[in-house]
Amino acid sequence: MLKEGIILKKYTLIAAIIATVLLFSSCGLIPDYNFGYIDKTGNFVIEPQFDNAYPFSEGMAPVMIGFSEYSKWGYIDKTGKLVIEYKYDKVRGFYEGLSPVMEEDKWTFIDKQGNKAIDAEYLDASIFNKGMAPVKFTDSKKYGYIDPEGNAVMDSTFSIASIFSEDLAIYGVGTPDNALIGIINRKGDIVVEAKYATCSSYKEGLSAFKISKEEVSDWGYMDTEGNIVIEPSFAWALSFSEGLAAVQVDNTMNGKWGYINKQGDFVIEPVFDSAASFSEGLAAVMVEDKNGSLWGYIDKSGKFVIEPKFIVAYDFSEGLAPASMED
Repeated sequence: MLKEGIILKKYTLIAAIIATVLLFSSCGLIPDYNFGYIDKTGNFVIEPQFDNAYPFSEGMAPVMIGFSEYSKWGYIDKTGKLVIEYKYDKVRGFYEGLSPVMEEDKWTFIDKQGNKAIDAEYLDASIFNKGMAPVKFTDSKKYGYIDPEGNAVMDSTFSIASIFSEDLAIYGVGTPDNALIGIINRKGDIVVEAKYATCSSYKEGLSAFKISKEEVSDWGYMDTEGNIVIEPSFAWALSFSEGLAAVQVDNTMNGKWGYINKQGDFVIEPVFDSAASFSEGLAAVMVEDKNGSLWGYIDKSGKFVIEPKFIVAYDFSEGLAPASMED
């Protein structure tokens, strides 16, 4: 599987609902969400009307209606107008003018008019970054990379591959369910040998990594040469964004989340029940109380600027964030 530049298998990028729902469409077990888009005051500017929704990119956002095998994805613009009809089983956002979409278990790419842009089909596909996108080829059943015309620019030799970020990407050796993870550059050269249970995309010069596949606190951070710069001591760790990274302490079951700087020091204490990365100055965090689990948004001082009131809240992008409140 490909996850916006991060291949984490069991240890997906974000704890709780954010990572699960952002990666794939509903499997029929997701509660009855009602998604719209909020601004930075926490008010809905696109009213809740979707069963799932992803952040905006390049002025368009994927939205879903229906559940289970009956769900379909389309795309809206910033007015909330449907500009590409509901017809896809799975999607990822538009980057460099193209978006991966899946119909009948095969992936391809469309342009912003909804036209098929690459005359090929794949077992999996993710977004373009600087003219390269990872895809799983139907013949080899391995991942390689293509250009926007669909030409292979890196051989399909990987059991796992991610989008490039900061000119580096994740690759996997072994079976997809039990792979060891390392890092390659755009030439396909190995930068970090495949020896980790998982790694995140490089952001701001650092990658979060997990040493073992056991449920132990061994997430840390390495630089672009594979040198460990923040010792592995966290139960979970997300990529750096805007100078901070969300990390979980103690354990993955009920450990709290906070934010560290690049020296590994907490600048926002671990007091949240779940957390996402900072985006456009705000980060979605979850707190639990007698009313259940609710998401709000904090600033870099750790202060709530949008009080917890959403049952799901995603990253801000282009000034808007998908969020859901109970009916």
